[in-house]
Amino acid sequence: MRIVDRRFKQPLWAAVVGVAFTAATLAAVADTLRPDVGKPLSTAQDLYRAHKYKDALARIAQAAAVPNKTPYEIYMVEEMRGAALMADGEDAAAAQAYQTLLGSGQLKGDDEQRVSATLAGIYFQQRDYARAIAAAQRYQKAGGGDPQMKELLVQSYYLSNDCASVVGTLKPAIDGQVRANRVPDESQLQLLSTCAQRSKDDATYRAALEKLVAYHPKQAYWDNLFSAIRAQPGYSPKLDVDVYRLGRVAGAFGSADDYMEMTQLSLVAGTPAEAKQIIDQGFASGVLGKDAQAEREKRLQALAAKRAQAGSDAANSVAPVDEGFNLVFAGHAKEGLAMMESAIAKGGLDHPEQAQLHLGIAYYVAGQKPRAIQAFRAVKGTDGSADLGRLWTLVASK
Repeated sequence: MRIVDRRFKQPLWAAVVGVAFTAATLAAVADTLRPDVGKPLSTAQDLYRAHKYKDALARIAQAAAVPNKTPYEIYMVEEMRGAALMADGEDAAAAQAYQTLLGSGQLKGDDEQRVSATLAGIYFQQRDYARAIAAAQRYQKAGGGDPQMKELLVQSYYLSNDCASVVGTLKPAIDGQVRANRVPDESQLQLLSTCAQRSKDDATYRAALEKLVAYHPKQAYWDNLFSAIRAQPGYSPKLDVDVYRLGRVAGAFGSADDYMEMTQLSLVAGTPAEAKQIIDQGFASGVLGKDAQAEREKRLQALAAKRAQAGSDAANSVAPVDEGFNLVFAGHAKEGLAMMESAIAKGGLDHPEQAQLHLGIAYYVAGQKPRAIQAFRAVKGTDGSADLGRLWTLVASK
């Protein structure tokens, strides 16, 4: 099956800004830096502000050459070195400086977050996703919560083919957004569905597709979801016509094959009134009757009209639920719904969950959406009926 697969673009912050140092920073720590270290760093500060990065790096190297530096002096040298290297476009060397900075033991709280985020951005741009992941995780452990860093982490998982981690990260985040009545991002849902499918997590894959059709409805998402439902173990092929019924009202229907297949399935299901409506719509829309299949399509239209006109056939009787369903399609909603409700109440049906689903569809066709939703919510089962009932509830609630 064809699924939506999207490679992420670089995040907005991908042009990473270095950890800039200021005169105020040096003034605040002047009493903790020995002159041999502090003086060249102060000169480097002035050169940095004048955009003379290579000259600034030379002064920083002078400070770095001072023997027996304290941990805090090492911290200041590497922070300033990293900023100057970043400004000079030497990202790889800047990464080394920031790694030294993180290993100095001098960074806490916001400072650790700031340096970890910068380092994660550098590694991401270098496509070193393993190190980008490690830096982004350190950022989160330090208390960072920037959504763009979360995006970088997910992107890095995906681009390193770690789909299980993508699912583990995105699923709870998206579920939380839904619980908070926020619309999940379409690209994140696409990525979740892609990685869930690759990880063979079928339940998460279907759930992601359901959210896509709920919040960002497109025919491609509906098609993927219908394919996923049909692929479930235990799915009943008798529900194929119901998939078409849902696709029709959801806007995921309209090809010549759709019209022909649904017409035939409706005839087999015992709802010829519906079959006639479908194929007549196909001709009225201009989809049918205009190519090499026109004669075949016209024959099916004639058959559907004949079956719909004939009504009940004693020689080929259908179940009362299906007979009532057909009456609803034929415009006799009151009589048809009563027949369906009575048959379901009596019990003993071969496929009670499918009958319950059809009752909900009948209410929907009759324009009684509140009762349709009530019926859909009562659909259970593992043959695909419950999945369709849940999706019909979504459509009927709009």
